[in-house]
Amino acid sequence: MTADAALDIAALERRRLLSVRAALTALVVASVGFPLGTAIGGSENRDTIGGALILAAIAGVIACPWIVRGWQSFMRRRMIAAAVEGRPDIRHIDGENQQADSRQALASDAFSLAAFRDSGLVESFESAAVNHILAGDAQGVPFAIAEIALLDAKGYRMFGGVLASFRLSHPRPGLTIVTRDSGLLGNLLAHAGSAVERLPLEDPSFEGVFEVYGTDQVGGRVVLTTTMLERLKTLDGVAQAHGFACAFLEDHLLIAFRGMSWRCPSWRILKPVDTWLQGYVARLAGLVDLPVEIVHTLNLGAPSSDWPPFMPADRPAIPIETGSGQVFTSALWRVVGEGGMPLANIASGLLFGGVALVGAWYGIKVGYSNNLFWYFWGMIAAGLVYGAFAIVGGLREIAKLAWRWDAPLRSLKRP
Repeated sequence: MTADAALDIAALERRRLLSVRAALTALVVASVGFPLGTAIGGSENRDTIGGALILAAIAGVIACPWIVRGWQSFMRRRMIAAAVEGRPDIRHIDGENQQADSRQALASDAFSLAAFRDSGLVESFESAAVNHILAGDAQGVPFAIAEIALLDAKGYRMFGGVLASFRLSHPRPGLTIVTRDSGLLGNLLAHAGSAVERLPLEDPSFEGVFEVYGTDQVGGRVVLTTTMLERLKTLDGVAQAHGFACAFLEDHLLIAFRGMSWRCPSWRILKPVDTWLQGYVARLAGLVDLPVEIVHTLNLGAPSSDWPPFMPADRPAIPIETGSGQVFTSALWRVVGEGGMPLANIASGLLFGGVALVGAWYGIKVGYSNNLFWYFWGMIAAGLVYGAFAIVGGLREIAKLAWRWDAPLRSLKRP
């Protein structure tokens, strides 16, 4: 390690220790302030002091996680910079401060964001929010890797993680998708309603690891050799239990790492930077180097004369925004936003339908007077109809949301 690098590590370590002390101070203030604030009282001055201590404790509760979060964001930029240092084939694009470069990188020959919408790797989306991008030309292979969130028309997040795209020298016919095996029932549910078919693997040793789908049986078997599957298994290890999915679509290798983040885990703040920084750098390097090896393997095979001539698809541009400020776009907010109204309709239907049923039971057991007979039974009928309509409609919307949820293969519709 050079002297300059050592100075950088020393500066990062000082920042880590400063953040640890600040977070611990906020935690101590919160731990001490609440019991003292509630215990002090009995006079105007003591109540004032107690209130101030409680307010300080509340501030400490809020400040502690945000200090850690701020350190994570600070470190992410420095760690990515460390990963690309000494690699002229990789450049880092900050999605927040280099928005024009981000849009250009995600609509280039190496990376077509719109292609992911047709790949079966992610749910259908309308826009994207980008945090950071690694782009370049590694060993003659143009590529781009983005830490990104994909959003629907309402702004809810459909996908959060890392997307990678690598340009192939020779386009491949059809679409071939490789995902992690999810068991018999999981694979059946993931594939239900999709336009792609399951492709059996020639090597049974990978049957319990991968599940393969595609639109071209012959083209899929040409791509997925034993060597290719071994390299995909190695790439899956880079995801560190998050799993991955990849697709061979036209002249691109597309990869989706769901849930992967380039922000280091919060518990890293308790460990010296020099004990884990190199592992982080190696992991990012693997995201580039391992797929490049896969692309080189594919590029060795010349296209078959039986394959139809390649005609690139004309795909519309995808709006791209910065990843900052995406606080209310998580999966939880999507559940609340898209599932809240159907659940409210179901609750309303149960309420009015239940009242109508109680009224009907009373009418049958006791009866209503002649002058109010048709009025009450009319209201009961209206309540029952509304209740049934609201419940069925709400359940239908919930079922549609559940059908779309985390099922990207279903975005590939049958003609």
